Parts: sequence; structure tokens; C-alpha cells
Amino acid sequence: MRHILIVDDNKTNLIMARQELKEEYEVTPVISGEQAIQFLEKRIPDLILLDINMPVMDGKETLTKIKSNPAWSTIPVIFLTSDESSETEAECLRLGAEDYIRKPFVSKVMKSRIERVINTRSRTNDYIDLARRDALTGLYNRKYTEELIRKSLEGGTQGMMFMIDLDNFKLINDKMGHAEGDKVIRMFSDILRQYARSNDIVCRLGGDEFILYLVGVGDRKIASERAKSIINTLDARLDEMGYSKTCSVSVGIAIYPQDGDNFQTLYNNADRALYLVKKNGKNAYRFYSDEEDGSEVLPSSLSNIRYLIEGRQDYSQGIYNVMYDEFRYIFNFISRYASRNKKPVQLMLFTLQCDIGTDKDRVIRSMDALESAAAVSLRMVDVGNRFSDKQYVIILLDADMDSAKQVAMRLISKYELIKPEDGLRVQYESCPLRFHIGEDSNPET
Repeated sequence: MRHILIVDDNKTNLIMARQELKEEYEVTPVISGEQAIQFLEKRIPDLILLDINMPVMDGKETLTKIKSNPAWSTIPVIFLTSDESSETEAECLRLGAEDYIRKPFVSKVMKSRIERVINTRSRTNDYIDLARRDALTGLYNRKYTEELIRKSLEGGTQGMMFMIDLDNFKLINDKMGHAEGDKVIRMFSDILRQYARSNDIVCRLGGDEFILYLVGVGDRKIASERAKSIINTLDARLDEMGYSKTCSVSVGIAIYPQDGDNFQTLYNNADRALYLVKKNGKNAYRFYSDEEDGSEVLPSSLSNIRYLIEGRQDYSQGIYNVMYDEFRYIFNFISRYASRNKKPVQLMLFTLQCDIGTDKDRVIRSMDALESAAAVSLRMVDVGNRFSDKQYVIILLDADMDSAKQVAMRLISKYELIKPEDGLRVQYESCPLRFHIGEDSNPET
């Protein structure tokens, strides 16, 4: 039942209004602006009927206070008054009132205006809520999630940020189709809801990336149990769907306030922990504070750097792109071939040079251009793999160091021609398989 707060210093008016509305609404009457403010500190009604002419704090001052408080500012207010002047009506609307009912009120007119205002506000709230959510899953989107987390941090409430990524999700889209991929995304979203309390924040950043923010939680044991449950439940659900072992989940965790006192720092540090999970085998969770001294550190502002299997097999032109696991098998085969036949083989690594704070989309566009340059610059017998978000590795058969240098110059020249306007610079390294063919192992950069 919708709830209406009526504010009027005339008790007769309060009794009459309550009598007319009590069958359709829950009604709370108060006799002053001060009492109205006190009530709002405890409960938020769906609508306020507010008398203009009251002693001490009149309706206009009361409305001004209501609109100045972010927690109350969206409550619709209808003024009640016996003043029939158009100037007063215009001023009430200017102050933020939704409507204006003259006293003595006509029951049918009052009910009609109340219903109209409540329904209009309800539709507006629905539109606002829709704009705050991801269309596929119904989870909060990034923009609103950041707003909610910032508010929690401003209140000094403990919390934990989970950065979550589905491992190898591209395989499901490639092998089963995007409709099945969407089904898995929705299923995983339901798992996150299952392990979130009513005040926790669950978000889909996009693609297969999510945030779960535990409000008021600072205990690592609780966070560990939550992460384990998410990992194990996804594994069980995928098995039920017939997709066993095709996909898993990795989680990086940052704790407020010790791992950061603002949204961006927590986001970066949780993402750093996620990167280390990805780097060390995936399908696990890790706290940012567990990072060992001296371990490899990437710039934390380059968010979402991860070592993902691309799962792409493109026979259409040039270099043969393969999954990382297949790349290792082919690497081993080529190593044995080179050892038996004394053929020179070069290993090459191309890396995008990123400064701290480089935009992720810029990295993606540049990496796509680098991969395209490799596809048209190399031979069918060469083997390559998009090793990470900013690295591409290539095996060159029957090639010495000079040949590798020529290939690198050709590939980089092609990249310079097709890269986006804001494309990043490319650096390369190469070295022979010296333990098979006995050549110098010093890399050329």
C-alpha cells in the first residue's frame, strides 16, 4: 500500500484528508513542518501533502528543506492551500511541488491528482532504474555501481571489492554461439545474486567482467568463503548445462580501507589481484594484500590486463593463429623438428608500449591492428598467438636473426599504416631456439 504523509496545522483538515484516503493509502498525519522533517529522518513516504500556511516553519520553508536533502529530494509533494492566487501557485511549482490542491478540497479531485502524481513518479523511477541496469542481466551497470560504492566509502563503512572475470568465456561464444553465451552470463549473474545480501552491490561491467561489492564486510574469512562458493557453484552449474570444464571464474579482492580509500584505487588493486590469479592458472581468488614483494608489477591504472586464451583459428590468410594451449604443443613440435633437422627457428615477441593511465579501448584498438598486421605480413607456416592484452608472440620457421629483423620491420611498417590515429608504439624482441640449434641466445630489441 502506498504511503502518504500529510502535513497541516489544522487538525480538522488532517482528519478529513485521512478519512478520504485511508482505504487506498497508508496515511500518516503531522501538524508542523518540524514534525514532517523528523518523520522523514525515519521513513520515506511515497508522497507528501503539505499545507502552505503553518506557524514557525511554513510549507515553502519545509519544501525547501526537503528538496535540499538528497535522500528526500525525489519525494513528490503536493501543496494544500486556501490561497487562490496564481502567483502563489506559480511560486509553489517553482519551489519543486508537483501539484497544487485548493482547500476546502474536493475528494474526487484530490484523489485524482494524488493518483496521477504517484503513477507519474513511479514510471519515472522505473525509467531511472532501467538506466542504472545492464540490459542482459538486470545487474547494476558500471556508472551506477561506482556511484553506490562512492557513497558507501564516504560513509566510512568497511567493504570488499571483488573484481570477477569468467575464464575462457570466448570458447563458449565461439563453439556454442552467442545465445548460449548470453545464457551463461545470465546464469552467472544469478549466482552472484545468490551470494549477495540485500545491501551488497552487484554489477556487470560488460562482457564477462563483474564487480561484487560487500558492504560492511572486513573479514577475510567471509570474503574467502564467498569467493570459493562462487567458483564452486559456477563449476556445478556449467556441469549441469553440459559445459563442464569449458569455463571457470577468477576473482581479485581489495579491502577498504587498507587497500585503498577511494573507488579508483580499490578498483585498480582488485584488478591487480585478478591479473595475478589469471597469470598463475586462473579458477581461483586472491587478495591484493597477498601480493609478494618483488613480484612482477604492471601499472595498476591499465585496468583489466589479463592473460586470456583467444581461441581463434583463422586459416584465411597469413599467419596461423591458435589457442595458447595449442601454441605450446606446436612450440614443442617445432622445437623437436628444429633439433632433428638443424633448421633455424626464431621466437619473436611484439609488445605495445603503454604509459600509466593508457585508455583500455586504445590498447584494444592498437592490439587489433597489430594482429591484423601479423596476419598479412607473415607466412602460412608461421605460428602466432595473442599472448596477452598487449603482447603478440610468433614462431618463425627456417629464419635466422637477420630474417627475423626483416619480418619485424615489415610487420611494424604494416602496423603503422593500419593502426588507429591514437595507436600505440610497438617494440619487438627476438631470439633463436639456441638449445636446439646452437645459436646465440642474446635477444635483439
